[in-house]
Formats: sequence, C-alpha cells, structure tokens
Amino acid sequence: MAQEDTTPVSFKLTDGHDYVFDKSHMEACRLNLQHMLFREVFQFSIHPSVQLPDSSSKPVKIVDVAAGTCLWMLDVAREMPIAQLDGTDIDLTKAPHALWLPDNVTMYSWNIFEDPPSSLIGKYDLVHVRLLVLVLSGGFDTKPVLRRMLQLLKPGGTLQWDDLDCVNMHVRKVNPSVSASALDEICTLSYSSGRHNWTLDLPQMLEAEGFQHAQMHHYSEGPTMTRAFNDLHMYTMDEFAASLMRLGKTEAAKKLYRLIEEGYKESAGGAALCIPRIVVVARRPE
Repeated sequence: MAQEDTTPVSFKLTDGHDYVFDKSHMEACRLNLQHMLFREVFQFSIHPSVQLPDSSSKPVKIVDVAAGTCLWMLDVAREMPIAQLDGTDIDLTKAPHALWLPDNVTMYSWNIFEDPPSSLIGKYDLVHVRLLVLVLSGGFDTKPVLRRMLQLLKPGGTLQWDDLDCVNMHVRKVNPSVSASALDEICTLSYSSGRHNWTLDLPQMLEAEGFQHAQMHHYSEGPTMTRAFNDLHMYTMDEFAASLMRLGKTEAAKKLYRLIEEGYKESAGGAALCIPRIVVVARRPE
C-alpha cells in the first residue's frame, strides 16, 4: 500500500516573502485570461452602483491600482473615451508600451506599500483595485494600503475593489459520485487555514479607515464557465508551485505539481475548483 504524502502545502509557506509569483510572460497570460473570465461573469467594468460625476464639463478621472496588463483600463477607455485613465503598478513590464496605449491612458510606477506620489493624491473620481488577496495576506498590515486608496480619491469619490471570496471556496461536481480527492486537497491548501478570509471583512475595514457606505456584492460563475475558471485556478497553482521551487521548498512544490496533474484529470471527469468573487464599493466622504 502506497504511503500517503503528508508534506504540508499551503500559501502560508510564502508568509514573510514579497509577491512570490514570477514576473514573466506566463504571469501576464494568466492575468489576461483572468480578466477575460472576470468580465464574462461580471458583465461590467465599472459596477452599476458607482455614481460618477457628469463628464460634460470636465473628464472623469479614474485610476486602476495594480493595473497589471492594463486590460481593465483598456475596456474602460473604450467605454468612456473622454475619461482620463491612469494605471499604477510596481512593475510596468506587463503593460503595453506607452506608445501602444490610447491617448487617454497613462501608466505610473507606484508601490502600494509606499505613500502615493503627491501628484496622485486627491485626484480621482474612481479608484479601481483588483485581486490584492495574495498581496495583502501573510501578515501584511492592510490598514496603510486602505488609507492610501482613500488618499487617491477626491472628496465624494468612489472605490471599487474586486477580489476573491476564499471563505466559500469549494469543489463543484456534476454529481456526488465524482471522485475529486486532488481538487479537494488543492481547495484545502488554497484556504490555508483562513489566510485569505480578510476580503469578506473589507466593508468594515474600509469604513474603519474613513470610507462610507461600503457595500459588498457577490458573484459566482454558472455551470458553463465552471471548467474555464477551474483551469485558471490550476494555472495559478502551477505558478505557486514554481514559486515554492524558487524558495527552496522542493518537496512541497513536487507535491503540488502532482496534485495539479491529478486535479486536471478529475476536472475532465466533472469536478472543478470554484472560488466566488466579490466587488466592494465604498465612498470617500464629501
């Protein structure tokens, strides 16, 4: 009888490290796929509850924090061609070259763990943030980052924060008889003993730092998109395994690679890892 592999694998293995995913074309591909799938489920770029000022007298000013490959900004630039869109990220190498961006889109280098440049403070009608769940987990103090989001907004401006609901992460099956032991284990290691639960506390956290009227909205994919999201999650797990290997956590990485391979086979049989999404909308006081 084969001995059970008890090597611990968890996102807690990266605690104390900065963003561990490799800054490469592979990450850019994942971010692009991620955006397309999010857009398919949300069916919006800017949440319908966001009230932007009248743009007839002056352009609406929007910033996308941690903009990545800029696809969200490019969508909004098409939808609102007279808006002024700025994007910030610590790493601009995944964004299109400046000469390939629309005239109303500009990129800036900014690390969210540092104070924003004075030129960006109090400038924006809308601050958009997406998927900081991994960036702000693992012992990082979220409060200074939330305060910096508030600083970027004009009085009365709005924050839209899109992220994951890891509390309600689960394995979906076409019927209960489907075997999914590998996906179940990936779900458990992704939960990491509640490491990422803080996103469901975002409304209270934001209001504690000075925001008002924080509301959370929940989104889950239907059956037709379940497999696509599962494969995205496996892609993310593959990147995480590579990160563990770079950190010298070889046995944990090997175990995760094996689980990904087995989980892919299980997904072909009608099982899938599902991680719901949330959108939190909050305002800076007038």
